[in-house]
Amino acid sequence: MPEVRADVENRMDGVHRDAVEQVVERLYLPLCPNKRVNTDVTTPADIVDLFWAEYKEFTMKTGHYAKPGKWLTDDVRKGRSHSWHEKYSFHHTTILGFVGCRVTSKSLGIGAAERSWAGTKVIKHSKRANLGGESIEKRSILYTSARMSEARVKNRELEKIDAGPSGMFGDDDMK
Repeated sequence: MPEVRADVENRMDGVHRDAVEQVVERLYLPLCPNKRVNTDVTTPADIVDLFWAEYKEFTMKTGHYAKPGKWLTDDVRKGRSHSWHEKYSFHHTTILGFVGCRVTSKSLGIGAAERSWAGTKVIKHSKRANLGGESIEKRSILYTSARMSEARVKNRELEKIDAGPSGMFGDDDMK
């Protein structure tokens, strides 16, 4: 999208480039899910260098990105960057397409982190305020898992329609 590209060009500075490099390095830590990474590109410096080379082609619309038809697709007009990268970038680059698909896809939100923190707050109170990190982590996982199991059991009970002998209808009536 031209507006987004212009905004990036105007505001990208050293701090932003450092942040981009950190994201790229984080995505390529050992056990990287991108199986297409060349075995010659193994150090974080090589990965970041290749990313910036591919990014330059992308921003300058050269090399693989030189075909104007790629920039006029329905995905571009509707702002579906992740789909565009999956179609036109992922299979033609080593680093940029993989990163582009991940960073432009739907954000999952912070619900899981909020639930984990709620579990930690319940455990870490008054006399337990000085518990260590590993202990808190294990207790939080156990607490949150137990609460989720209780919620599943409660939901199953609520889904039952059968009201017993005094009810007007039961599960058998729904068949």
